[in-house]
Amino acid sequence: MGFRTRVIATAAAVTLGAALAAAPAQAAEPVVTIDAGGPGDISTDGLTDVNRSGFTGVPNFARTVSHPIPQEDWDTFRYLDSDYTITGLTPGASYELRLYFLDWYWSKVGKRVFDVAVNGQTALKDVDVIKIASDAGGDGRYFGVERDVPATADAAGAIVVNFLRGTADQPLINSIAVVPAGS
Repeated sequence: MGFRTRVIATAAAVTLGAALAAAPAQAAEPVVTIDAGGPGDISTDGLTDVNRSGFTGVPNFARTVSHPIPQEDWDTFRYLDSDYTITGLTPGASYELRLYFLDWYWSKVGKRVFDVAVNGQTALKDVDVIKIASDAGGDGRYFGVERDVPATADAAGAIVVNFLRGTADQPLINSIAVVPAGS
């Protein structure tokens, strides 16, 4: 009986191994990136602007940015209330939204405070980019801030991100990256 059990287990393992070898490998989903206010920006809400100061600062400040992005993505931004509908994702799949903020205009805490909603739910409340950078040891201005939030693609394979007015001035966003959860 023991020998027969081993043979069945071995045969099952060979059958499973052959089935896995015959199955096509799953391709990793590409990362979606949006340079807000730059080339390829998909939002039509709000206004766009560029860094006119010529000063580059420390946008990829290690204490506030875990996943650095190119300088040119920091140099453009969209401000005022704006919406992004990111499509082409796997329906029902879990993702991480990496939201990048750098305030080229204000230099004092409390001058720009806004909210971010993802799929209709508040994901970030009272975002104050200058305060976040200052609390991390930067002087606030010209320091980039990354905030990562979980998101699930809807049945159509979309995630909707809304940048909403909060208690001071208007929202802004420099860049958005969408990566599979756990990446």
